[in-house]
Amino acid sequence: MKHGVLEVPGAKLYYEVRGSGPILLMIHGGNGDAESYPITDRLSDRYTVITYDRRGHSRSRLEDPNENYQVSAHSDDASRLLAALTDEPAHVFGCSSGAVIGLDLAIRHPAQIRMLVAHEPPIPQLLAGSDRTKGFESLENLEKQYKRSGLQALEAFAKAMGITSTAQPDRPKTRTEQLMANIDYFILSEVPGLREYSPDIGRLKASPVTVVPAGGIDSPGCLPYRYAKALADHLKTKVVDFLGNHVGCVLYPEEFAEKLDMVFRRCNNKNTKG
Repeated sequence: MKHGVLEVPGAKLYYEVRGSGPILLMIHGGNGDAESYPITDRLSDRYTVITYDRRGHSRSRLEDPNENYQVSAHSDDASRLLAALTDEPAHVFGCSSGAVIGLDLAIRHPAQIRMLVAHEPPIPQLLAGSDRTKGFESLENLEKQYKRSGLQALEAFAKAMGITSTAQPDRPKTRTEQLMANIDYFILSEVPGLREYSPDIGRLKASPVTVVPAGGIDSPGCLPYRYAKALADHLKTKVVDFLGNHVGCVLYPEEFAEKLDMVFRRCNNKNTKG
């Protein structure tokens, strides 16, 4: 595994590169970092896997701690990271808010992506009617409850998101402190930004990027799966189901990695034949 730091406007991004083969960029969710995907080691025999700490997370500190979160700033970071590490279009996987950033990357920097698997992107603007209201309320309530009761707010949020396993492994103190700071950034900075984000669906549909909406087989009916289903409806395609729920890639890394590889290969074969 190689690692490095890339200077971008307003931050320095810590990144890791492992394996060989086609480029695969993995964009983590709200409270994660470069170490959040246990599936990386299972894919590095087939892909050159790039993971990184997004700005505001772990080792990628912000120059201005009070910087307003913008999805576009995070997708620009991903674009700059890809430009620094490769000149070929990349496979991209994003989970949760990482999927939101992946979608914005596909909209604004399509030439850098071969295909994107977007796993349950929390974008209330994708939804309609009462589902849209529930999406906004979910994010608003998380922020309000976190300000009142701290980490207890995560329990109710996880239940609403269909996350049934929240057990945390033993970690070194420094690692725990990193992740706690990430949670703080996620809820107080990222959540308000996600509420405001409205993707340009017209540009996404016109993009040459193959976008695959993905969801957990344990979460149909839950809000995260509705996000994936709404994205699929907008793109006139279907949701590809993965094992588990919103955090299936962590709970079932081996099975998840194999399914992700299969999706990439199937889409590659389809595009080649087309």
